[in-house]
Amino acid sequence: MKLGTFILLLAVVATPGCGGGGGSSDAAGSPSPLSASFVPEQSAPGSNTVAMAEGTKSNDVVTVNVALTNTNGVYAAAFEVLYDDAHTAYLGFTPGSALEQGGNNTNYTVDAVVGSSPGRIVVGVSRTGTTTTNTSGTKTVVGLQFRVKQAGIYPVLIQNASLYDGQSTPQPLPGISWFAGAVSGI
Repeated sequence: MKLGTFILLLAVVATPGCGGGGGSSDAAGSPSPLSASFVPEQSAPGSNTVAMAEGTKSNDVVTVNVALTNTNGVYAAAFEVLYDDAHTAYLGFTPGSALEQGGNNTNYTVDAVVGSSPGRIVVGVSRTGTTTTNTSGTKTVVGLQFRVKQAGIYPVLIQNASLYDGQSTPQPLPGISWFAGAVSGI
């Protein structure tokens, strides 16, 4: 029941132009002389926040972790990430640990939008079963990997974002703050 509701919620935030997989043809080839990094909008997020932070980086590739801090009663997360696809390329995602706490299996739906709205990633992450999780400290929901195509600072934005509770029909958790940032290449 909850998985069906989550899929319905994900369909609401998804646009008709969703494509499968994550990445682009820019993912192949040798690294450029650029050095990629991520500058967070909020460097020390407080309780009840979802904030982007720099993960691993290598040459022109950086992982942007979308992390949950000190938040209770979370069953799922759904959001969209907007990025500058002219100057950066989305390469794929890595699973997080925030919703997998307690040995729970987690469903990940991470799709790059192709067609009329490039530069958009639709993300849905949910627990299976009927339990929620409480996050103590900061834990990653999902990691998003980007390659910088040229030097500069390129904003990464979060839209249509909600964390959901564990009711039989999951409801958005109130009072959650979301913070993004910018990918840079030097």
